[in-house]
Amino acid sequence: MPQYMLERLRPSDNDSELPHLCYNPKDHKIGEPLRPIVSGMKSPLVKISTFLDQNIRPIFDQHTPYSLPNSMIFLKHLKDYITTSETAMYTFDITDLYTMIPQKESVLAVCEFLGRHGYKKIRGLSINTIKALFLHVFDNSYFVLQLPGIGLKYYRQIKGGAMGSVFTQVLADIYVRKWENDFLQEQKQQKELYFRFRDDVFIITKLTSEQIERRLTELNEKDPNIKITWEGGKAVDYLDVTTTIEIPNFKTTVFRKLAAQPYVLPFHSSHPKHITQNIPYVAALRATRICSHREDLRVELDKIRIMLLLNKYPPGFIDKQMDVSINT
Repeated sequence: MPQYMLERLRPSDNDSELPHLCYNPKDHKIGEPLRPIVSGMKSPLVKISTFLDQNIRPIFDQHTPYSLPNSMIFLKHLKDYITTSETAMYTFDITDLYTMIPQKESVLAVCEFLGRHGYKKIRGLSINTIKALFLHVFDNSYFVLQLPGIGLKYYRQIKGGAMGSVFTQVLADIYVRKWENDFLQEQKQQKELYFRFRDDVFIITKLTSEQIERRLTELNEKDPNIKITWEGGKAVDYLDVTTTIEIPNFKTTVFRKLAAQPYVLPFHSSHPKHITQNIPYVAALRATRICSHREDLRVELDKIRIMLLLNKYPPGFIDKQMDVSINT
């Protein structure tokens, strides 16, 4: 490794500190389970993690066209699809993906992925050096937990990557890419859609419910580190879109989780004016892009108006910003 790069990746002597483990409640789920988050903004490994993510992520995106960057790309593909009476949709979620991927196997999956696509060096570094950097991060993934009334407890992560580490996502993405490949190829052979956003997958099929259930069950048993839960039918929720099968095209509307609350930045909050202007503008723009039917759009815009009124946005201000968005 060149000396200049080594210096860039070297941890700071003054600002480094051990990552802290904290928990965020999943208030959209029954029982409000906790999501473990490792806050590692000042971690001694953050520079290496960021370097790996910034250089591997673009390669993954380039060679994985079915990986969605946002719901707008998802909607574009749906609009091009012609539905029939046999069309069915399924979504499946990978359980605890980031904390369950095997560390060494996921690093090997990255090396295999790079080699398969002809990459011998990344930013002048050999694949073996990239591998060593990944393993270095894993081998030194320590964090601290501090609870009220209890002394500090120190841990080392021995399975998966830390939720909050910048390189965990790309590692998991590439590991899952290898796991899902056979299923993906079957979808391609049947000329059906397959999309993934992180740990959430959307598929379209014309197979019978028994056939697709069998395929998903086989997929669920393929790797002991990856477990999935699925649901499907003529209407599914995926990302921020509710998709319903109508012939010959899908119907799409805005999806909100049951726990979603009508809270946005209050109008009188001490923020620059362009922030409060953007909130109704972007909300209306999102609704316009997602809602495929005029009546659904009208209902969604009414919901947005009510939400903004509850947060003290003046009616005239709301209408002005939403009109600009709708007429853009």
